[in-house]
Amino acid sequence: MKYCYFHPHRPQYFFPLDFTKHQVFLSFYQPYTNFGKLSWGLFRNLAWYRRLFSINNIEKFIPETKIRKIIGEDVIMAFNTGTPGPEQKITGLGWEAEDYFFIKYGVSTLAQSNVNNEYIILDQLGQLDFVPKILDFHQSSLGTLLKTDVLQGDRLANSVLDKSILKCLYSLAELNINTIKNYKTDKISVFAHGDFCPWNIMKKNGKLLVYDWEMAGTYPLGYDLFTFIFQTNFLLEPKKSIELTFSVNTDIIDKYFNYFNIKNWYEYLMSFCNLKIQLAKANNNDDLLNYYLKIKNIV
Repeated sequence: MKYCYFHPHRPQYFFPLDFTKHQVFLSFYQPYTNFGKLSWGLFRNLAWYRRLFSINNIEKFIPETKIRKIIGEDVIMAFNTGTPGPEQKITGLGWEAEDYFFIKYGVSTLAQSNVNNEYIILDQLGQLDFVPKILDFHQSSLGTLLKTDVLQGDRLANSVLDKSILKCLYSLAELNINTIKNYKTDKISVFAHGDFCPWNIMKKNGKLLVYDWEMAGTYPLGYDLFTFIFQTNFLLEPKKSIELTFSVNTDIIDKYFNYFNIKNWYEYLMSFCNLKIQLAKANNNDDLLNYYLKIKNIV
């Protein structure tokens, strides 16, 4: 199958040449910067432009042969190589039998563990209407692959916390879920998504839809809230000061912890920072490490 790739200078997303016929494929990439919006606009709207970046064999970037041995040879697919590193996974959107599906595929030990964790979590969340439904799960020498249905809605365009997000955070923290990832501390620990950021959330008719549950587990209370506030701002608004991020969000942090009858949430922010520092060190992410060290010093 022939693909076109995006970005032109750093291939990460691979689409079938006629992918614009599929509305779901158009939602696979979400630009957050002005440059990204311009590049995506050209790629999405100009067929001749896409053909400049076409490729017949993507095995250098995507283990397509192995993946297709699991999902089928004739499925129409779009792929994302994911973020390089020990946790790197391939994700994809597929079209088969008049329906769409999503896959997440891992080969490394850590990547397979995370895909397996997502399967375990989604299996327990199956009764909820704001999470993907499992279609298939495969684990063999080929790797670990999770196949789900596709959540369709509008991705969050910013990091503004509103009532619907806060309500979702309350609900998640009150779920009783058996988890493999356990990051308990001496503070109250609850179930959390683990990577609760705008790029993992959609809205449809005012209702939140949440996906990418591979990091879900037991965390200190407020972990998802603080991730949404601080990690999102770090990645999307790196020039925004930590002090400003604090001042803008203090009231809603108060509201969240008051819901759980906790007044001193700074202790929970410290637990959050300590855990983020631990994870950043494990992943050799110096930028994120320094960011959370700064927050900890301010606290």
